[in-house]
Amino acid sequence: MPTQKSRKRTWIIVLASIAGLAVFGTVVLVGLGVVVVMNNVNIDDATPEMARLSFQEARAPFVGEAPLIRLTRENGDIQVEVLRRDQPSDVRPRWLHVMVWDPSEERLVNVRVPLWLLRFGDNATVNFSETDGDVVGDLDLTLDDLDHHGPGLVLDYQDADRERVLLWAE
Repeated sequence: MPTQKSRKRTWIIVLASIAGLAVFGTVVLVGLGVVVVMNNVNIDDATPEMARLSFQEARAPFVGEAPLIRLTRENGDIQVEVLRRDQPSDVRPRWLHVMVWDPSEERLVNVRVPLWLLRFGDNATVNFSETDGDVVGDLDLTLDDLDHHGPGLVLDYQDADRERVLLWAE
């Protein structure tokens, strides 16, 4: 018959094992996050001409296609129009690509985000806000909107200061 001391030792071993597994799991998740970011984020210095060519190349598959989100500037304000398709797409997109050109730093940023990762977020939305105010008002694009739209052009916008943003789903 086991003694009280051996039962206590067994529980300590069980609890230590669970804590060890939790620490190991956390390290694995953080490592996975780092790998996903390193493989899907590319920041390069680029001249305006290099940026223009990169945008032209990325936009080429969508020639003649209207984006899901249309932004226009009227009286200093950005107007947003979401052009939803009547019929949902048969194909669900797997990736959201974001290309941003910052002319002040001459930096071109390319990000490829797996949509399964965004589904873990709050209400599964893509929020377009910046620290100094919303870029496009209160627009929060849901992943359901992207699924309905399917693969294709999501946003193509160039601001007055030549900053450009291109989003597409693949």
